[in-house]
Amino acid sequence: MRPHSGAGPGKRGPWGHGPWTHRPPRGWHLVVGIHRRLVGLLLLALSLGVGGGWLARAPDGPRPWLLGLAGVGVAWILAWIGTRRIARPVHQLARIARALHQGDLRSRQGLPDESAELGELSRSLRGLAERLEAQLEDQKALMAAVSHELRSPLARARVLVELAREGHQEPDPFDALQEEVDAMDGLVGDLLAAARIDFSAVQPRTLDPVEVARDALRAARLDARLLRAPVEVPRVSADPTLLARALAVLLANGQGHGRGVVTLALTVEGERLRWAVEDQGPGFGPGEVEQAFAPFWRGDGPRPPGEGLGLALVRRIAGVHGGEAGAENRAEGGARCWIALPTG
Repeated sequence: MRPHSGAGPGKRGPWGHGPWTHRPPRGWHLVVGIHRRLVGLLLLALSLGVGGGWLARAPDGPRPWLLGLAGVGVAWILAWIGTRRIARPVHQLARIARALHQGDLRSRQGLPDESAELGELSRSLRGLAERLEAQLEDQKALMAAVSHELRSPLARARVLVELAREGHQEPDPFDALQEEVDAMDGLVGDLLAAARIDFSAVQPRTLDPVEVARDALRAARLDARLLRAPVEVPRVSADPTLLARALAVLLANGQGHGRGVVTLALTVEGERLRWAVEDQGPGFGPGEVEQAFAPFWRGDGPRPPGEGLGLALVRRIAGVHGGEAGAENRAEGGARCWIALPTG
């Protein structure tokens, strides 16, 4: 049985009508915190007022004007203390926000906890700082890997050019140069697709899945007869640039690691449409299916025609569209890598 997210068994809600079945509203901590402090100050002021009135009415009590002066002083002190206590979390948030603006993401550790008045704002700022830190770390790792990956095709292209100048040409120097150019182009395309996701620049449109598959085969210089699709195929809503990049990665993976694409199959699975690239390679070894979705993973097979982000990018593209991506070995040999997106 799924546990309640509020009070545990036997505990009752704030109004005594049974256990909580959901978390309090987002502004609950803010309202409760400020309400508690204001009620405390008002009760204290009321008590002082009642006590002062009782003293003023007593026959042998102090003069009224002295009580009034003392009341004004006490009220001023209480107002100052109450204002400081209520404004303290705001000042703390402002100080930490300035530190975050200056790039000190570690300052988020000083944010007030969830029980404070501005707990919801603190959680939002903490989550924002954690997301920024994760993105910065991913970008640093990505730039380091990309700078390393670009060196290889550039170095090979430079060697081919030097050999051509000296007259020591390979049997097909232009084909070799084209392969290196395709590798760099694939890496740049993967980077642009990843940046499109990072900066939330996804622009979905209603697409014909069959036409998308045909365009992907044409761009990969593969035979259109590799496409297998049912007669009736529902439309999908996706970013055309990202979906085309995902299929290009799947086809390049099948050509490189899989020793040639056998089929690009479209299948309707409930409310999802799946593009699956089947190859004739050795398939995945034990534990390699999840490793294949790590950035820049190549496995032990031959080098694929691109140096891109591989299946990791395909999974990100699927996730940003509310879909999935996966891989598996085929019973008849080879591997099957796929991306599935919601229809409609």
